[in-house]
Amino acid sequence: MTNEQIEDIYATLTGTMRKEFRVPGVENLFEDGSECMNCYVDMLAAYERLCDRLGVIDEDKDVEVIIHSLMSIEHNVSMKMFEYGMKFALENG
Repeated sequence: MTNEQIEDIYATLTGTMRKEFRVPGVENLFEDGSECMNCYVDMLAAYERLCDRLGVIDEDKDVEVIIHSLMSIEHNVSMKMFEYGMKFALENG
C-alpha cells in the first residue's frame, strides 16, 4: 500500500476528502450525528466562547497553534498505528 493510499484512507476517515474521491468501504467518522462530529461541534463552541472571553473577533493565534498541533499529533499517531497494523497483519498472516 502506498503512502498516497494511506493518506486517502485518512482523508476519507476524517471527512476532508470530497465524497466522489473517498475510498470505498471506508467510513467518514465525521458524518452528522457521529461521535467525532459531536466532539468537533463541542470544540468549536468552546473555541467561540474562549475567543469571546479573550475579546478576539476572528481567532486567537495561540488557540489555533494548540488546535493545529493536536491535529498534527493525531495525524502522526494515526499513520503510525496504520503502519503497525499492516506490519503485524503481514507478520501474522
